[in-house]
Amino acid sequence: MLNRTVDGRKVRDLRRRRGLSVVAVAEAAGCSKWMIYKIETGANQPSPRVYAGMRDVLKATESQLLRGRRAR
Repeated sequence: MLNRTVDGRKVRDLRRRRGLSVVAVAEAAGCSKWMIYKIETGANQPSPRVYAGMRDVLKATESQLLRGRRAR
């Protein structure tokens, strides 16, 4: 379960650096392109399943996608 907030700007920047489209990330994460757009703009947070798919396709670490402190 996510206990920190996904930073949409980090997601978008990393997606662009990797040369991936919103559609490619959405397909890999198992969601719509609109959900990725909402995550990138900060309007929504991903489910754990979508988050895991995003991490995989973006080849990202938690620190590359999340902000805030981890709950203990």
